[in-house]
Amino acid sequence: MKVLVTGAAGCIGRATVARLAAAGHAVRAVDRVAGAGGAGIEWTTADLSGADAGGLLAGCDAVAHLAALVHRPDVRDPASYRHANFELTRALLDGARGAGITPGRFVFSSTVGVYGRDHDLAADEDTVVDPRTPYARSKHDAERIVLDAGGVVMRFPVAYGPGDRGNVAQLVRAIARGRFVLPGRCDAKRSLIASENAAAAFTRALEAPAPGGLYLVTDDDDRSVRSLAEAIGSALVPPVMVRTVPLLPVAAVAACGTFLGRLGLRIRVDLDALRKLTTPLTFSCERAKRVFGYVPAVRFEDAIRTAVRDVATRT
Repeated sequence: MKVLVTGAAGCIGRATVARLAAAGHAVRAVDRVAGAGGAGIEWTTADLSGADAGGLLAGCDAVAHLAALVHRPDVRDPASYRHANFELTRALLDGARGAGITPGRFVFSSTVGVYGRDHDLAADEDTVVDPRTPYARSKHDAERIVLDAGGVVMRFPVAYGPGDRGNVAQLVRAIARGRFVLPGRCDAKRSLIASENAAAAFTRALEAPAPGGLYLVTDDDDRSVRSLAEAIGSALVPPVMVRTVPLLPVAAVAACGTFLGRLGLRIRVDLDALRKLTTPLTFSCERAKRVFGYVPAVRFEDAIRTAVRDVATRT
């Protein structure tokens, strides 16, 4: 099988390219960032905005669509998110249909951000969504056209692994520099997804192929913020012990931060940030396991060590 992988240079994209190639599939990897080809990997440096979808899809049997404009504070125009995440997905979906690709072999990468909550939530595929940001709305709109066409949508929580530049990578740097403390117990669970596990889900869904539909995919091993922070600290060289401070004074500071934020000041510690550390945010991947046989490829302990080493080489 030949698979077109968009967003191939990203954290999940590079893992997906590697896993598909290792499984014996031919891969056409596409990204704006130049990358190296290899056995079974044809690398194309292109921006989907100006690329010919028909040309990219020529000879392909399946699509793993990961390219996206992720939520960025410096991008405030909703039209930018809609173009990158909805309109380009629609163009690629139309191209795949024209190329005769089976609907179930078009797999779209989405986000748990469509639920509209980043704390105090336990969700599955039937949980009501409430996308509140331009990014989340554009991804949800793209989900709907993929599902209407009979394609596969995978919603991922916070991802980590080689190439990650998001929340986990930021946490690694903060812990390494001694700039992160745990407010209280921080024992509420959170779902994560290692890039290798996301790649395993893409590969399994394309090989099955998975019935068209919506699937949540996680490590299937929810971890507390404390567990995550301590694992990162242990993986650093030299190891770093993560400090704990009492919750009450942190809550007081966070309340002040929320008040100042409402006055237009940029504050790093507020009540929303505190809730993210102290309340659960979990997602069930039972449907993916049951329907197309998703099995995580790596254990959390191994994946987080790999992620920490990668951040250290780029810091």
